[in-house]
This record gives sequence, C-alpha cells and structure tokens, in this order.
Amino acid sequence: MSIDTKSAAILVSTLSLGVVLGLVAQGEWLRARRDEVSTLTRPRGFVPHMESVIVPRPNQQAAVRAVLEDIGARNQRIIDDARAALRVGIDSMQLRLAPVLDTDQRERLAAMSRLPDPFRPPPPGGPP
Repeated sequence: MSIDTKSAAILVSTLSLGVVLGLVAQGEWLRARRDEVSTLTRPRGFVPHMESVIVPRPNQQAAVRAVLEDIGARNQRIIDDARAALRVGIDSMQLRLAPVLDTDQRERLAAMSRLPDPFRPPPPGGPP
C-alpha cells in the first residue's frame, strides 16, 4: 500500500468517524432538548393549569374549581384593563407624534399598532 493510499484511508476513516460521532451527539442533544421542552408544556388557561398543579382529590374538586374560576376571572379583568390602558396610551402617543412625523412614519406607526397582540391567545377555532 502506497503512502498516498494510506493517507487517503486515514483521512476517510477520520472523516467517517467524525460524521458518526457528530450524528450520535446531535441525536442525544435533540433527545435531551425534546425531553426538556416536554416538561414545559401545560394546559391552556389558568384554571386547567392550576388544577394540573394542585391535582385536587375528588372531594376537593368543586371547591378548588370555584376558587380558581373566581381568581381566574379576576386575573382576566386585570389583564383586560391593562391592555385597554396600553391601547389608550398607544393611541395618545400617535396623536402626540402626528405633528412631528412625516406621512410615511405615521403610516408605519399606524400599521404597527394594528398588529394583533402577541400575548393574547387566538380565539378557539380562529386563526393561529
């Protein structure tokens, strides 16, 4: 076997070993990442999430659900009020900036303010 053949064989085997090790490492990393992400999933909504945390016994279910629904409704009112206040603030900002901005800037600002709220979940059956 000539020197060139031996060098080529060593190079190909080293490259092959690197590819195999890379694939194995990537597979392990993806598996670990998938396991980590799966622990982050939770039911949508305050009441189902809190019930999954508390895991009430059957004799506690009605009392726990009543408290959670009450607090969930209160939390939603707070969130809705805050969103309304933020909307008023954005509208006020646009009015105050209108004399300072040119037409293109006002149009871009108006287009940005029409974007859907990224933190509000889509309505059931609606577009994502």
